[in-house]
Amino acid sequence: MKNISLAAIVFLACALSVDAAGPRTLTHSEPAAEIEVLDFSSGIGDVMITAREGIDNIAVEVQLTPRRGGIFSSKRQAEREVEAASLHAVSQGHRLVLRIDPPADEDRRFEERWTIEMPANIRLTLDHGVGDVVIRNIAADIDVESGVGDVEIVALDGNIVVDLGVGTAMVHAQAAAYATAEAAGGVGDARLTVQGKRIESGGFVSHEANWTTGEGEHDIEVSVGVGDAVITLE
Repeated sequence: MKNISLAAIVFLACALSVDAAGPRTLTHSEPAAEIEVLDFSSGIGDVMITAREGIDNIAVEVQLTPRRGGIFSSKRQAEREVEAASLHAVSQGHRLVLRIDPPADEDRRFEERWTIEMPANIRLTLDHGVGDVVIRNIAADIDVESGVGDVEIVALDGNIVVDLGVGTAMVHAQAAAYATAEAAGGVGDARLTVQGKRIESGGFVSHEANWTTGEGEHDIEVSVGVGDAVITLE
């Protein structure tokens, strides 16, 4: 322990970098009648998206929390970035575009914690950086690209595509809605279970499991670079 390097100290400081300064919360509510696609981008932080039947609005809340970039970064600079940030929520035709402005870069000094409620029939496209993603009860297409963190999806219907760099991706859906399902793990496991039956994965380092005999209309593709890809169809 006496020989801990400066690089290790900096790494630990970055890992424990969230400040005690109070967060700032931004909100938005959008009538959903004309919206067919939610096009959503997020940087560092967790995302929770819940679809509900019978609602006619898209309700968005995002909590911004200052964080240090390392032991030499300014807490006040992080607070200024939070104060200057704004919630970009713009309808473009039948598409609602969501993100925090200014757009994320490697030097951003705050975390985003998103909570979104939306109707079940709106398609979702999510481009996420670092953090966990939970998506529940959408009955439309879902396309998620994420860098680092776990992704969990409970879907009612629709095509599902997940491309995750590092972490565990889990998809749970009804077998009757799907024609095919594919789970692929680069360095990790691929686990595919259909109505209680495990579909064995193949490969020495990378693993892949496929199911192609479904009677539904939709497809599932889950790909993880480092970590596990898990699909469960009931």
